[in-house]
Amino acid sequence: MNIGILFPRSNTYPLIGSDFLEGIKAFIKKESSEKEINFFIESIGFGGMEKEVYAKTEKLLMLDDVDLLVAFIDEKILELVKPLLLASGKLVLVVNTGANHPVNWVPQSNILHLNLQHSFLCAVTGSSAAQDIKNKYAAVCSSFYDCGYLHISSIVSEFQNSGGIVKHNYINNQKVAKDFEFPEIIEYLKNEDEIKTLLAVFDSQPAGDFYKALNESTITDLQLFVSPMMLESKALEKINLINTLNISGYIPWHNTIPGNVNEDFISFYTTHFKKQPSQFSVLGWETGIVIIEILRKHFENLRDGETVVKQFNNSVLNSPRGKMKLDTKTQYFLLPAIRCTISPGNSKLELEYNIDLENEWEEFSEKNTEGTVSGWTNTYLCY
Repeated sequence: MNIGILFPRSNTYPLIGSDFLEGIKAFIKKESSEKEINFFIESIGFGGMEKEVYAKTEKLLMLDDVDLLVAFIDEKILELVKPLLLASGKLVLVVNTGANHPVNWVPQSNILHLNLQHSFLCAVTGSSAAQDIKNKYAAVCSSFYDCGYLHISSIVSEFQNSGGIVKHNYINNQKVAKDFEFPEIIEYLKNEDEIKTLLAVFDSQPAGDFYKALNESTITDLQLFVSPMMLESKALEKINLINTLNISGYIPWHNTIPGNVNEDFISFYTTHFKKQPSQFSVLGWETGIVIIEILRKHFENLRDGETVVKQFNNSVLNSPRGKMKLDTKTQYFLLPAIRCTISPGNSKLELEYNIDLENEWEEFSEKNTEGTVSGWTNTYLCY
């Protein structure tokens, strides 16, 4: 079996590509597949250069003649290469963080989607924010980079759809900084007593500085409803025991998820790579699960992507995140999530595992994005 892989690089997360590839190879090694597997790997930089991504996709599918393509690319770039993918007829597994979602949800017959569900989890967070807060007013906070993906639209739209009212939008214009600063939003919140709720979407570095700035201000009783990256360990490093913030959100995975599947994953990965896995390692491991499932059950139809996709319709796979099953309407794999809270006076996450969000996903995926959609083309977190 010949597998083509397109993977990105990142200055902010230098290990995103290697963690992903290690996750794939770790699961395949663990399963000790009897069939020979060859990898054809191409780096696509930050994943935002359309011509480069198209050329490398074409090389893997046509010149290298791979049987299966794994593409770690964003939804916007995917749209540009879809005609090529469809013409090949081969199975394509598109993976990413899920910070973007499709403008429409019409599936392509030979494409499966597997991601970390960031935009979807932001939508769930936005909806819960409108239900949890004492009044319906909120301010939206994000960065120059983070606001270029649909996860910001998801948290705001679902907040508004559930009765919330956005009174203020704040975008931090620092593109890259050693220490991000937030004087404008701090000043605004000091002068607006009725705004005690923030809908916040930041990468982990600005998130840590944002928490620090809010905690050092004199503002009290703030409720933050945040994106998944704001609940990563790096983001939480600057929260200490004097934390005054009430923080809520959802994440796709945590290393403390109970159960043998997650424990076995962490044990195998750390033994072989001498480091702790990341969420990108999990995504790679899950990609390996899909590959092995194809080898064991669908090998005779290996180069017929449409047939293989249909054969996944009734499959339930075991991921470190929980039960992994295909939504046949969208051809996205759906997995449970973790609800997270941090209370004032506390600096550690309180976690509720294995949250079933199938009903929320069905509602989310039935809505097409309306109006003009603009934003970054590079894969989220790759810059």
